[in-house]
Amino acid sequence: MNNQQVKPYERVQLFSGGGSRFGYYLGSYAALAAHDLTPDIIVGTCGGSLSAYLVQLAPDPKDLQALMYSRELYRVITAIRHVAPDEANKRLKLRYMTHALKRWRLSKQRDNGQGQRQADSYERLLNELQQLAMFRIDNEQYWLDELSQFAAINNTDKTSPEIAIIASRLYQAPTDDSFNAILTLQELLFAPPRFEHYVSNLTDEKMKSPAHTFANGRIHTSVKVQTQWDFAPVIRASMADMYYLPPTHITELGWCLGGVINLTPIELACQLGDSVFAETKAGYDAWLAAPAIQRVFGFDPNERLAAVHGYQPTSVSPRTDTTNKNHQLHWLPFADNEQQLRGQNVQKRFNLKQMTVELIHSDYDGFVQQMQAQWQYGYQRTVDYIQQHKL
Repeated sequence: MNNQQVKPYERVQLFSGGGSRFGYYLGSYAALAAHDLTPDIIVGTCGGSLSAYLVQLAPDPKDLQALMYSRELYRVITAIRHVAPDEANKRLKLRYMTHALKRWRLSKQRDNGQGQRQADSYERLLNELQQLAMFRIDNEQYWLDELSQFAAINNTDKTSPEIAIIASRLYQAPTDDSFNAILTLQELLFAPPRFEHYVSNLTDEKMKSPAHTFANGRIHTSVKVQTQWDFAPVIRASMADMYYLPPTHITELGWCLGGVINLTPIELACQLGDSVFAETKAGYDAWLAAPAIQRVFGFDPNERLAAVHGYQPTSVSPRTDTTNKNHQLHWLPFADNEQQLRGQNVQKRFNLKQMTVELIHSDYDGFVQQMQAQWQYGYQRTVDYIQQHKL
């Protein structure tokens, strides 16, 4: 008898990041749907969490396109803005620059990790992330309300894939001195209700945070799973990556920050489904992104990315036919999305006079053109993969 656990889903798709190029995930999803490969669950992180929410609101590709090109989504994107000159004094702007240089320098010191982590505390890092974040969201409490209202009026009543979203939190063990407590971070998994039963049948080893092995004690071993949650605060938490958006507070979880703690959750996806559609990703920028992640989370994201791309699933569901090409890990070729979609997303500009990183949003017509280019890129790359591998 085969004692291997049956996986809860047949097909899983990862929306792992994307930033302001989040639209290519929607084109990829539409391509899978057009070829009878619609995912049963989507796992979203960072910008991918917003894409997952759009699919949840409008699972039919025609409705999804209408939502993607809508003025409602345009207003959601343009609500994300850079910190205005009068919102941060010059001292804080200088502090951002010096901290960025310091993070780069420390990332080059191999013995940096443990000593730096011991010097950090919950309050110190929280203050740094709040003060040095480059961007804000206007009217944040109601940020996504228009999207849900648009979808309720315009889309057809079709079943959506289930959605899971990854974020993280500042985890603090009980202590009498919160300022000096040694900081630990924990991966958060916001999952569908059925996960309560699924998680109860897993061994502890199955729900370990994969970044824990790279972080030298900075990341908590276990993943905190939530099955009762609302989209708006969770998307905000998943998008709150360090030095971009400030952390956000969820009452029952504390201060939450971004999904980059497990940006491509390939281990989780392969536990959940027989067929997994993930994306290849380019390496992290060595000047800003990699040092920032190492500073906050305590691991080199490029080492983690190498492990992700080299991952080989080991468990096989009893229902899986190993000769079926649909039952495997599929790497969709999206690593060149930054080059291919250059100019087709929100632009950033460094203002030397004000010492800020400015966001330059297009007008509505320009936004629609950007979304069309992102959709087409994701759709065509996925179709090419499906045809090449005869899925």
